[in-house]
Amino acid sequence: MASLCIAHSSYGHIQPIATSAAASVDPFKSKVIFEEIEKRLKESGAEAVKKVNGIFVFKVKSADNQEGIWVVDVKNGNGSVKFDAKGKGDVTISMDDENLMKLMTGQLNPQQAFFQGKLKISGNMALAMKLKELQPQANAAMSKL
Repeated sequence: MASLCIAHSSYGHIQPIATSAAASVDPFKSKVIFEEIEKRLKESGAEAVKKVNGIFVFKVKSADNQEGIWVVDVKNGNGSVKFDAKGKGDVTISMDDENLMKLMTGQLNPQQAFFQGKLKISGNMALAMKLKELQPQANAAMSKL
């Protein structure tokens, strides 16, 4: 499934950039982040659901321009993580794979990433501020690299 993103050139012209939806998590370094979040939700999901009460959609662009979409549900039951191109949530976070890894492991400041255009957020901004609740869980993913 191909989609089209819009990018601005240095001359102010709009240029289409072809992207394609990834069929699997394989081209993404950040898959370890989502594996770790899923593991933690299985261990203490009910507690996380009480704290966060929201559904995050992560739109991640790989180095080869594929888009992967993860849905991190920290609102229902004990929470869940799914790789789902049709996923919907309360807040959508769009980043490239490399910067998502840095953000979720504390190597990239969220405010700086936002103002530098490395992080795009749409939807419930208050929920986006709760992203830090998932970050400590993701730090363990670095040990898998």
